Amino acid sequence: MSKIKIAFFVAVTLILSGCTQKTVIPTVTSIPTTPVPKLLTWSDPSGFTFEYPEGITINNHPEDTKNYANLTLSSASSEIMQITMTDNTFKSLDAWVGKSSAIDTTLGDKAAKKIIINNQTTLACIDGDVLVTITGNDISQVADSWIFVYPTPTIGVTKKVVAPAVSDDSGDVLEEY
Repeated sequence: MSKIKIAFFVAVTLILSGCTQKTVIPTVTSIPTTPVPKLLTWSDPSGFTFEYPEGITINNHPEDTKNYANLTLSSASSEIMQITMTDNTFKSLDAWVGKSSAIDTTLGDKAAKKIIINNQTTLACIDGDVLVTITGNDISQVADSWIFVYPTPTIGVTKKVVAPAVSDDSGDVLEEY
């Protein structure tokens, strides 16, 4: 065979082999998503707010006269989390941790410690003279959205004192000049 015939044969073979290849079109499969629950905000008069999923109930234990705050968060089937604010009796967070192993973290804008015992996470923070603890299996939503709220002082506002009106029924007429 001549070189021209071989070149022609190779060219035709390459062209035909390119035409017979299958074109693969990638398919897109949708991944089912679970709906994200609506978040509600709890504002506590003890000085904090946090977000929690709709469907969770909160018992603020109005019968508790010892703690500044005592909240139990529950779902329909079980208790999920306990939040307390009480007088601090520890010198530091390290004293609160004791011999347990702890992870340094934050709560709001405050330093905090997290310990895990028997699959229960407890996060503690000292805010002034108050010990804040959050305990539960999954406390991340509440802890991540936690904000300490302090009353806004009214600096520079003074109350105007008004003297009570005096009534004089003595019958005398006073004239002004």
